[in-house]
Amino acid sequence: MTRLVVWCDTDRVGVLDTTTTNELRFTYDAEVATTARLEHAVGVRCPVRARPYVGRDAECVFENLLPEGALRDTLAQSTKHDVSDTLGLLGAVGSECAGALQLWPEGMERPRTPEYEPLSADAMRSAFAGAESQVRAVSGRASLSGAQAKLALWRMPQTGGAAARYMFPRNGAPTTVVVKRQNAQFPGLLEAELVGMRLMRAAGVPTASSERCAADQSAHESARFDRVVRADGSVGRLHAEDGCQLTGRLSRNKYANHGAPTFQELVAVLDRWSVAPLDDRESLFRWAVANAAVGNYDAHAKNVSVMYEVPERLRLAPAYDVVVTTVFASLDRTFSLSFGGTTHPQALTPASVRVAAREFRLPERRVRELAAVVVHAVRAALPGVLHEVAAMHGDASMLEALDRAVRETSQALANRLGVGG
Repeated sequence: MTRLVVWCDTDRVGVLDTTTTNELRFTYDAEVATTARLEHAVGVRCPVRARPYVGRDAECVFENLLPEGALRDTLAQSTKHDVSDTLGLLGAVGSECAGALQLWPEGMERPRTPEYEPLSADAMRSAFAGAESQVRAVSGRASLSGAQAKLALWRMPQTGGAAARYMFPRNGAPTTVVVKRQNAQFPGLLEAELVGMRLMRAAGVPTASSERCAADQSAHESARFDRVVRADGSVGRLHAEDGCQLTGRLSRNKYANHGAPTFQELVAVLDRWSVAPLDDRESLFRWAVANAAVGNYDAHAKNVSVMYEVPERLRLAPAYDVVVTTVFASLDRTFSLSFGGTTHPQALTPASVRVAAREFRLPERRVRELAAVVVHAVRAALPGVLHEVAAMHGDASMLEALDRAVRETSQALANRLGVGG
């Protein structure tokens, strides 16, 4: 029977295997079970205890570490596992995941020294071709959740005016950046994300860095907020969980029409565990309004995360994967998470503010004030953001389309909610 040893950064915490009925089972090591500390917990829904977690609770923690959709299909094919075999897939690629969790087959030695290989610009471009990104994932034992092809890389610290250099992880080595390429199906996706991320930051939401990749100008690069570079240059892993993990959903439940968590559920987690629940509730509300204002209709539950900043307390993680999807006519234009009691932007009214106040456990007056601030900030920042992305060699026609789309969407939101703008 396959057994995976689970580590949280440098601490071994337990074992993942399956029962005789093929249910996923996670068991904390005996010495860990005596501590009962959140810093050793694999998730808020699986607090430290001696009794194993079997079935749904374990599945929701670990299944969400894997890629989704066609990428998981490709991964399953390349590793000769069934697509539903969470344990088998994690045994192949679970040594470098989102957050701090690492999974190693029992008996396989966990490297003490990270291993990397140089990655040229040409090699980076070819790594996105066909199934190559998943082949790379297997060789690096790395798994990134999501449905878009991406590479997790170590960006070497730069000194002086040296050019940026990237290294590909080998055998589960930690990475510091995530790189995504322009998508042939959606030309201009790079600009749509560069603009979306900057407008999210302008709305007052802590946001991950977002820039063109220094080694490949057709790619987008974000720094990993779940990694920290220590004084000695080594990379530490910070534990994090996404909205599906936090609320006991599988990755297929990240959208509202497929059983996604509500904002009330996400807020309940923040109230229970955040070191600053009010600040995090307000940040989450700003995030929801900003996504609606810029027209990011792919803001799903896995795009909400928390980080374990201090022992036994969490903070809402920086925003990431913010894309102005409304500029692409073929994409759905409903909310991925119900907001103000609806998933349909056209159904929002001034009365939705009262519903949102209940969803986020904030005073109605504060909700109205924050919504107005966010919409105004997005609209005010738009010209400068477009100029900044243009200076990064952004496509002029795409930037014009983004300008029109964000102006129209943000104004429509302000009108529907009755918050000015």
